[in-house]
Amino acid sequence: MRFRLKSVAYGSALAFSIASSVEACAQTGAEPSPYQLNILYIGEGWDNAAGGIKTGSVYQQMTDVTLSVDAARALGWPGGSFTLEGFWANKKSLNDQYQGALQPTSGVDTETGRNLYRLYQVYYDQNFSGSGTDIRFGIQDLSQTFSNTKPELLFLNRNFQWNSAIDQTGTLTANGDIGPGNYPFTPLALFASQDLGEGWRVMGVVADGVADSPTHPWVNTISFSADTGATIIGEVDYQPSRNTKFMAGLWDLTAKVPTFAPVTPQQFQRNLEGGYIGGATRLYSDEGRRGLDAFATLGFSSDKATSADQSYNAGLTYTGPFDARPDDKAGIAVALNHDPAQFAASLTATGLHPTGTETTFEGTYRAKLFDGWLTLQPTIDYVVNPGYTFKNDLVFGLHFELGHLFDL
Repeated sequence: MRFRLKSVAYGSALAFSIASSVEACAQTGAEPSPYQLNILYIGEGWDNAAGGIKTGSVYQQMTDVTLSVDAARALGWPGGSFTLEGFWANKKSLNDQYQGALQPTSGVDTETGRNLYRLYQVYYDQNFSGSGTDIRFGIQDLSQTFSNTKPELLFLNRNFQWNSAIDQTGTLTANGDIGPGNYPFTPLALFASQDLGEGWRVMGVVADGVADSPTHPWVNTISFSADTGATIIGEVDYQPSRNTKFMAGLWDLTAKVPTFAPVTPQQFQRNLEGGYIGGATRLYSDEGRRGLDAFATLGFSSDKATSADQSYNAGLTYTGPFDARPDDKAGIAVALNHDPAQFAASLTATGLHPTGTETTFEGTYRAKLFDGWLTLQPTIDYVVNPGYTFKNDLVFGLHFELGHLFDL
């Protein structure tokens, strides 16, 4: 049985690229078209300098194309929008080949061992003006909506993109990769949120429990059955200011999935459950948007069919560390994953010696150059006990983005 190691989302890079293009339009006073096409190329060079599976270097890349339609101006539907997004990512894998960590360091690592073309997101979103209600239906990345804060988006490592306790739940089965859906495998889902006023909001989603085919990973699978089940997430947010957010959520995976109990015949479990709490706040403010922010998240889950039943992360980010570069961002962060007893026993049964925890440290710096069309982000990661079993790992990386938003 193969446990699932889900790849890091690249939603933060895409969000940065689109925000930069929209800001440029606002500064020139131009009226954006209701039809917009965003093309984003991401390249990442990595060197696994010590530890992990083995030392070595790898270059990973992906290209994302997103078409957005403002339904209000295009079709006369106030508050509506369409999103159609697809990507191509190459087959190189820093984590599979060199690191062996529970969560990959690379932002575009699909860990599929092949060049991957995917329809990543396609959905319709309807915001009901005046009511505070928003509804979205279609194929979508759940990690872009739940259990995240703005400061976390700076970091490339998956531990800081979504809490590992929810991300690692599930497994690869004959029906597909069962579990909460995010990059690169995204499910069909119905999302709804309600603004309650005074900074409070509630939101929830019901999503297909499987998002891909085990034999054809480029295919978007839609399966309604008792075995694949559904992912259900609910979250309550309190956001009293632009730089402060507190969140708490619960989730349930109703699928029938194999546990990691090293026994024969194989055991199964339904209704895997968990939750998370966390938040972010501004610790120090300088001129404009410059300042120091902090974040932290705690996640927990059922321990029978996951490789991380507890996850913790925390970090600091500084926007505008230098007077001459007010838009640059610098950050340091740490994450810890706990090895549940059954998963540890399954590793021991194969002759490995799990340590019980995996701890990741990341330091990174993000800079926009040449009026924002090029972004560079050097990163250093140090992983203690990657995958609970390998030697401490040191990796150096350079992430860069080339992107542009076109009015059609």
